[in-house]
Amino acid sequence: MEQMQNLRIPLQEIILATNRFSKENLIASGGFGNVYIGKLNISGEQSNVAVKRLVISNSGQGNHEFWMEIQTLSCYKHKNLVCLVGFCDESGEKILVYEYMKNGSLDRYISNKDLPWLQRLKISLGAAQGFSYLHNDVGPQHRVLHRDIKSSNILLDDKFEAKISDFGLSKIGPSNVEYTFLVTNACGTQGYIDPEYAKTDILTKESDVYSFGIVLFEILCGRLAISREYHDERRSLAALAQRRFDEDRLHEIIFPCLINQMNEDSLDVFSMVAYQCLKENRNERPTMASIVEKLEKALELQTTSKVTGIIRVGTWGKQSEDPQNHWSFVLEKHHRLVKITVYHGDVIYSLMFTSKSGGVSQTSEKTGGRARGKIVSEIIFDGGERITCINGTVDIRDGFPILASLSFVTTKTIHGPYGQATGTGFSVPWDKGSLVGFYGIAGKYIESIGVHLKPSYDGIIKVGTWGRTAPGGPQNDWIFQLEKNHHLEKITVEHGDLIYSLRFTTKYKGVISTSKKIGGWNGGDQTSEVTLDWNEEINEINGTVALSRGTYAGYTIISSLSFVTNKKTHGPFGDARGTPFIVPWDDGSFAGFYGMCGFYIDSIGVLLKPTIGEHTSSSSTTHQVHSISEQSTRPSNFKLRDKAKVHCNVM
Repeated sequence: MEQMQNLRIPLQEIILATNRFSKENLIASGGFGNVYIGKLNISGEQSNVAVKRLVISNSGQGNHEFWMEIQTLSCYKHKNLVCLVGFCDESGEKILVYEYMKNGSLDRYISNKDLPWLQRLKISLGAAQGFSYLHNDVGPQHRVLHRDIKSSNILLDDKFEAKISDFGLSKIGPSNVEYTFLVTNACGTQGYIDPEYAKTDILTKESDVYSFGIVLFEILCGRLAISREYHDERRSLAALAQRRFDEDRLHEIIFPCLINQMNEDSLDVFSMVAYQCLKENRNERPTMASIVEKLEKALELQTTSKVTGIIRVGTWGKQSEDPQNHWSFVLEKHHRLVKITVYHGDVIYSLMFTSKSGGVSQTSEKTGGRARGKIVSEIIFDGGERITCINGTVDIRDGFPILASLSFVTTKTIHGPYGQATGTGFSVPWDKGSLVGFYGIAGKYIESIGVHLKPSYDGIIKVGTWGRTAPGGPQNDWIFQLEKNHHLEKITVEHGDLIYSLRFTTKYKGVISTSKKIGGWNGGDQTSEVTLDWNEEINEINGTVALSRGTYAGYTIISSLSFVTNKKTHGPFGDARGTPFIVPWDDGSFAGFYGMCGFYIDSIGVLLKPTIGEHTSSSSTTHQVHSISEQSTRPSNFKLRDKAKVHCNVM
């Protein structure tokens, strides 16, 4: 209270500072009242200030907001919160005095073509840092929920640094509980208010996150949350942005003048976090601290021109050193895969890919098919439908491996199988990333196939898992990820008739680190150590999935496991029974493992990253099927395994 009293400014000083609230000093007005620019003596110097003269209704509405603003800004200080210079509560006047923000509010610049993408990123990050402070760092027992996040409440100083303002509707809640929520009459601004809050009157920190997601889309799309010029789906930015994101058509609503300024990976990170903010389920929305991390990543990608690159997984089928028979299809920037044409019969003869951008379709050349296919099937993908797994079989034709069958698993359905499911089975699901193309070998038929995958914002993609698919508790999930510049030196495997546990040892600058044991709650029959040379790296795993036996019988587990490196094959460990799986990848891509565990290793997948030599901007990739250089072929030690079909199990 004493601190608040020190902020009191006599009414007469404010009248003089604003030239008696003259029209010449008026800089903004609204339902709350008017804002004037003025000059006050602060610490012995004449400084520009913004004077907000509030309108208080006869019922006293606005009085609570006045005192809430003073309480919040007098207690909490942060470089991204507007600074309260003082206030006046005299002669019926309710006046707030702030540091002057030369560039006004963000909403004035949303559609301004002169505000570049880099500056928009910095404004977004600054605002997120301010909101993260309110949610997490104001004190050990409480947090501040703003309740009225919108672009007009984010002010910009002379350097375009974001400053959060207008705390009149804010609420203070406890932070020393897992979930902070307050039951209060829903309030906020149309177009920004969390639908769950509006429906239930239950306010949570995730309500602020939703509103901030709208602001991020405003910054990206160059328009405000509600556009009254439209009377169709474009009226509400929230609904439009979510729909276009789900349909992989977000680029259609991005502010056109920003497109050529954007690093595509920076855009991917920014748009993903904005989309996650709008999730209907509050538990799926990111925290403000997480938003800060992702926006920092987006800014880093933009300023350093880093590219997340593409990861190649596969191939399955024939391996050839002749680059003339190699083919590759990679989606161009902003293109969406809308159709795959499959020529097939008893095998897969050829493939053709059609993509679309801005209403314009492009179709690749046909790959393979020197022998004509008997059946032509077209796979049409709906808006928002994404491929998440391919599976099929490899058989022998004329003494050489060829692709006998192929299926495409998407977020909506399974397309296929095409061809005849004979021979050796393969399956590869992925997560935390996206498909951007295919590659392989072709001649008379499609002789092999692999996938081009683009990782998520952190540069990692999850491939797998194989094994148990039923969900478990947090104690069942495991992950081992190599730290930067660390070398995987040893894998300790406890096994018997199955894989009981795994333990990983890494080395960095002579320092040895060993992970906790993963799985093995009940011990193991035998222990084996896989020791890797300094220049030896894993580029494939294979194994089998089966049901456990004995005391804990009937559980889906990893029954055997092998680690293939650029030098040799380590294993198999365990008992090779059940359904086989195999997944190869490019040298230099390995980043770790993950899966589920309990008494045994229940499932396993791999973490992959782009190789340094393979970092390629998506804007420079080609849509056409073309040959690949000899340097990009798989090592000749990768051979066709005589394995049966494996199911597409995703964790």
